[in-house]
Amino acid sequence: MITRLPPSAHDHALACRYAREVSKAWWIAVLRLTGLLFLTGMAASRLGLVLHELGGHGGFALAFGGEITDLKLFWFGGGWIGYSIDEPTAATLVAATLGGIILEAVLGAALVIGLARADARATAAARTNLAIRIARGVGAAFVGHACWYFATGTWHGYGDGLPTHRALGDARYPIAIVAGLATSAVAWWAARLVLGALATVIPGSRRARAGAVVASLGIAATLLVVPAVIEFQLRGDQRYGAIMKREGDRRADRELAAWQRERARHGAVIDPAVREAEARRLAARHREPPFMPVLALLVLASIITGAFRARVAEGAAVTKRQLTVAAALAIGSLAAVIALDIAFL
Repeated sequence: MITRLPPSAHDHALACRYAREVSKAWWIAVLRLTGLLFLTGMAASRLGLVLHELGGHGGFALAFGGEITDLKLFWFGGGWIGYSIDEPTAATLVAATLGGIILEAVLGAALVIGLARADARATAAARTNLAIRIARGVGAAFVGHACWYFATGTWHGYGDGLPTHRALGDARYPIAIVAGLATSAVAWWAARLVLGALATVIPGSRRARAGAVVASLGIAATLLVVPAVIEFQLRGDQRYGAIMKREGDRRADRELAAWQRERARHGAVIDPAVREAEARRLAARHREPPFMPVLALLVLASIITGAFRARVAEGAAVTKRQLTVAAALAIGSLAAVIALDIAFL
């Protein structure tokens, strides 16, 4: 005996089946995109770290007749390099210190410009080459990171921006602002270029695509940041902490140490509460006007406005081949960082 569903029930069953298939396709696309973004981010950050430290700082030091003396690379985070230059001048020291930023900006711009023609050909055919868009996005990320690091380092006096912070004096403020505006411009352009391509791989409505891209980016970023935070807690490095310390905090620490020595010279017993109050006073005295959080908000606003201008073309998809290549690059770059770090132990 054959049981036939009434027309309304049959239509409802088909609708439910279609909804399940769409939902399944949406989740598969989100997982694939998240995996691709995570693997690409891992590869780009690890390769960028090696290029920044060895190619940038180390390369400039070797070019000026120096030598590399030490290297510390966090497997999932940042790092530092030690080098010596015979008879260094102020110019060579500044160049070597900024070498990582310079190399990042140059290589990033080369990626963006070098792949522009291939990207334009795909766009003219009303389709998207996802691999090219992501590669150009990585190039833009290198340029943006270089501008961000220079801007915030020059303003606050930490990391690679310490020499320019000291050399420029009050002129560092307008120069840092210009570099910060460049960071925001790069973020806007990269969001406009890449986010539309990422949305193309997600089926469904515009809202569903936008939500999927945001979720994929957030999950991938979390997977990249959490191991770095855990590693830094486990393998914390005093020299790295000193390098990344702001100049105002250094001055406050020096003045606090001098204050303690002066009190000790006169035989005074320093009460912990009094010392803490003096430390807070000195920290407030040397605190720079806020810049990094303001720049972070500006960059975020640039990304959001760039996303609204993004164009969603057709023809993009996250393929197994792309995932395989990204995985190979991520594993290889991570292995290179670990090998270099162990080699300098």
